[in-house]
Amino acid sequence: MSETHGLLADTYTWTIVSLLLFLGLAYRFGKKPVQGWLDGEIEKIRQQLEQAKRLRNEAEATLADYRVRQQVAMAEAEAIVTHAKAEAARLRQVAEADLQAALARHEQQALDRIRQAEREAMADVRQAVIAEAMNLAKTALAESMDQATAQRLIDQAIAEMPQLQATKAKAA
Repeated sequence: MSETHGLLADTYTWTIVSLLLFLGLAYRFGKKPVQGWLDGEIEKIRQQLEQAKRLRNEAEATLADYRVRQQVAMAEAEAIVTHAKAEAARLRQVAEADLQAALARHEQQALDRIRQAEREAMADVRQAVIAEAMNLAKTALAESMDQATAQRLIDQAIAEMPQLQATKAKAA
């Protein structure tokens, strides 16, 4: 008995027995709460995973939607660029046509001004020639004519003045 008594008197034995008793009681009474806590944690993690899956699905759907929108926007941008290029080409053609028309108008106006200047120059030359011819005729007549003939020619010239003015107006 001394060995048995020695075994019961040993502190290591009681420590081991206490530890086993504690573990047995902890297992018996702590199993359900620990399992409940672990199950709760597992359920939280499962919910978080499900929420993450939902969020991922929503994000993928949103990403797909934005990709579609981006493709639509790119198509619209390409259409706008194509339209702008076509409009620029059309405006260039209109501007070229307007420029050609303006150049033709300016050329016609210049030709009209040149013709007008030619008419005015011809009229000035005619008047100068007529004035010189009149002076020469006057000088020649004055030297070779007597007073009575000169008076008669002056009266005749005065009578013909309205006809000369009408002819001059037609020439101009």
